[in-house]
Amino acid sequence: MPRPLRSLRPARRRAAATGALFAALALVLTSLGCGHAVLEQRIKVLEVEADRQAVIRLIHQYAHGIDGHDEALLRQTFTADAIAEYEGVNFPMDVTLRGFPAILEWLNAQVGGREGAAPWHYMDTHLVDVKGNRATLKTFQHNRHLSAIGLYTVEAVRTSQGWRIQKLHLDERILDPELLEQMQKKPVTPSAAPGQAS
Repeated sequence: MPRPLRSLRPARRRAAATGALFAALALVLTSLGCGHAVLEQRIKVLEVEADRQAVIRLIHQYAHGIDGHDEALLRQTFTADAIAEYEGVNFPMDVTLRGFPAILEWLNAQVGGREGAAPWHYMDTHLVDVKGNRATLKTFQHNRHLSAIGLYTVEAVRTSQGWRIQKLHLDERILDPELLEQMQKKPVTPSAAPGQAS
């Protein structure tokens, strides 16, 4: 049975109102610079920023993992085949470790005797460059226990589990004159991970 003419008018009015609403919304979005191409660009910027924050989180996880003796957190931070290099700027330290087990063993030998999760490592002033599935991070560190400062350079890679550190390099400088004198007499070596130095 055909619909009465009166019942079609409200349907047409609703359709016209809906069309007008969409046209107005499109006009507002266009005037705000939110066209399709602009929205896509903004989404890309947000995705890169999310990646930057994920990479910065890696160096924070690293610091918390060391200071808190948290092996699980460190495992979530490094790739299995990661490389870590620790170099003294004004004291003898030249250590290269290959693979997460060697990194973990050496870190435990360096800080494993501490009790509790007292913070030693402070990371700040991050610069991150993200290029697709790879990123580079440079960050300053202060190690209050050693009265040391340093620059970490991190190469990170996106994995199926998220971002991970593939290579970590630290250039560290001791500030305390007495400690520096002691450190110059006793080189830091990869003795906790035999055969890992390059």
